[in-house]
Amino acid sequence: MGGSPYPQQQQQQPYSQAPYLSQQPYQQQQQAYQQQQQPYPQQQQPQPIPDTPQYMAPTTYSPSPQPQAGRKKALLIGCAYPGTSQALNGCINDVQCIEYCLKHRFGFVQPGSIVVLRDDQRSTDHLSSRANILRGIQWLMQDQRPGDSLFFHFSGHGSQQHDRSGDELDGQDETILPTDFKRAGVIVDDDLNAMMVRPLAPGVTLHALIDACHSGTAMDLPYRAKVGSDGRFNWKLKTRVLKGTAGGTAFQFGACKDSQVAADTNSMSGSAYTGAATYSFIDAVERYGTQQTYASLLQHMMETLRKQAALGGMGGTTGAAVGLVSSFLLGPGALGGQVPVVCCDKQVDLYAACLAI
Repeated sequence: MGGSPYPQQQQQQPYSQAPYLSQQPYQQQQQAYQQQQQPYPQQQQPQPIPDTPQYMAPTTYSPSPQPQAGRKKALLIGCAYPGTSQALNGCINDVQCIEYCLKHRFGFVQPGSIVVLRDDQRSTDHLSSRANILRGIQWLMQDQRPGDSLFFHFSGHGSQQHDRSGDELDGQDETILPTDFKRAGVIVDDDLNAMMVRPLAPGVTLHALIDACHSGTAMDLPYRAKVGSDGRFNWKLKTRVLKGTAGGTAFQFGACKDSQVAADTNSMSGSAYTGAATYSFIDAVERYGTQQTYASLLQHMMETLRKQAALGGMGGTTGAAVGLVSSFLLGPGALGGQVPVVCCDKQVDLYAACLAI
């Protein structure tokens, strides 16, 4: 057993020295995070909340989530699939960058407040396997109290499969792929919703950033922000069945629309590989601060990805073989037009609500 199950806290550094991007090649990062770690404490299964019948949109906005004064907890997952034909280069960098961002920009500084699962280490307890991801979600959701802020980040492969429950308008469920997905299976959006959205208690806010292909509605949140004819973001109901929370507020940032693929690239940093969506999220926080509105954050993420596409595309892993296949199957804009998505369980005012991470 021995040792702490959580990464040790590093001394805070000035913003101007934020070590977001590792300059080492991916292969040289294999020695990191190999300290001995304990398993998570045993968790209780969250109690599912029954699905709500067909929903009618409200005539006014829901109350905006308030800045959280309670505890902060985060589960960060990096799946690089080393040694396989599905290997990705930027996912370990992504979780390292998000961990630093949460600690030094959003105050996730309490010991044990961040758990990292990644597949470049020897510890089986903190490998980004399907079983560990499910256990990590149980840890994240346990013992919720009003004022708590929860954060979930996944960087890896995403996919789609036939919808068997009948709740998807396009007939496709979105999935995330653990590092052992070929043996243990994928994690479906219905399951992510049941484990993280429906048990979300009153006064608790959840933010999920899923940097994967087909991740637009990977949490099965009912409302998606779309640009209307007036040029402003408006909510659109994107499901046949509302899967709400138990009173809390859940936001999800998806790397791209459900029909698109997401880039794993070194063209944005100029050297180190990252997920394009993770990079654009952190870049927006660095440039415009932690108190910007959700509309501001989404707009800045979109602009960053649009500018990069205009400069010649994302390049990197997805921009090569996967991009060629996706352009053939989904159309020429599948990659170059990667559009980040924000979804929510309710219709908050995106132009009034500030980040409550």
